[in-house]
Amino acid sequence: MKLIKKFSEEESGAELAEYAVACAILVAVAIIVLQILGQAITNKMNDVASDIDAPPAAEAPADPAP
Repeated sequence: MKLIKKFSEEESGAELAEYAVACAILVAVAIIVLQILGQAITNKMNDVASDIDAPPAAEAPADPAP
């Protein structure tokens, strides 16, 4: 009987459940943010890669050989 009373008075399980819920919410928010930023980062990297592959916009004319 004392064991049941002690178990019902103990709050560490409730605290653990609260931490688990808070952790789950943080993970969900992190996943959403990373998905949004991930697409933006991918787009920016593709833009940079295409700029690197593109020929220069204007080159100075080469000096004619004498």
